[in-house]
Amino acid sequence: MKLTKHGVPNIMKHHRGFSLIELLVAVVVMSIGVMGVAALQAVSLQQNRSALFRADSSQLANDLLDRIRANPTGTYAPIAIGANPASATNCYTQTCSVAQMATFDISSWKCQLNSTDTDGTTFGICTTLGITSSLPGGAGSVTLVAPSTYEVTVQWTDDRQGNTKSIILRALI
Repeated sequence: MKLTKHGVPNIMKHHRGFSLIELLVAVVVMSIGVMGVAALQAVSLQQNRSALFRADSSQLANDLLDRIRANPTGTYAPIAIGANPASATNCYTQTCSVAQMATFDISSWKCQLNSTDTDGTTFGICTTLGITSSLPGGAGSVTLVAPSTYEVTVQWTDDRQGNTKSIILRALI
């Protein structure tokens, strides 16, 4: 065995560094890892967005149920899933009757779900109340399933493919 001038064996004589193939393999492995992390990030963003819409829809359904509890003698059902918000008296600025309050509650709730028609034009009542929607493709319905038992459905477009999701809350008022 040949020694260096400091008395250390010269075992590195045949190993002169990385070959080009080893470098390319390392780059390919690293690229696959980076693409995996990017895909994970994209899925995470979509799931976060979906969770936000689910939380918003739950809050909106509970908001309407609270409005019904506050005005139990008003007529809140039936409201169809595709119904547009009706024209209503602004009960924030004016004194309203029980019926006017129920119409106002439903209209403002519908505006929070979806404030524009299919052409993208904002509904007049939504403009008057200054309410914009928070759910893409949002829609909602209210059904009286039993005496004093309401079922509120909130629906939204969850992804770019147009898939819809919905939640249903049922409450005894």
